[in-house]
Amino acid sequence: MTQPRLILPNTTRRDTLIAVGLGTIVLGCVLWGMMSMSKPHESKNILTGVVMEKQFTPQREEQVSFSGRRIEGAKVIDGEYLLKVRVEAENRVYEVPVERPLYESKSKGDKLEFIRPPSEHR
Repeated sequence: MTQPRLILPNTTRRDTLIAVGLGTIVLGCVLWGMMSMSKPHESKNILTGVVMEKQFTPQREEQVSFSGRRIEGAKVIDGEYLLKVRVEAENRVYEVPVERPLYESKSKGDKLEFIRPPSEHR
């Protein structure tokens, strides 16, 4: 003989209000987190300065990139492109290595925004 189905009583109004309140609080926390992450944060590791000098050191080399056992590509580099940038806020001159197109587009007195060297990250 089969047993009769067990029927549980409905939830009370108090339980429903507690569940809705907790759900609203959790949803609010998630939305607040999403909103605070989307705001641009001011980073202390991004510096802005004025180009004081341009330096090019010829060192022709070929860089080859691999993926497993396959060669992904090869890139020929003419040398090292450096910009000496004065940052007034730090009262210091940084030597910033850059790619050739950026090196050619900047001249003495131009502003440059760059990332602080990894050894000095804050």
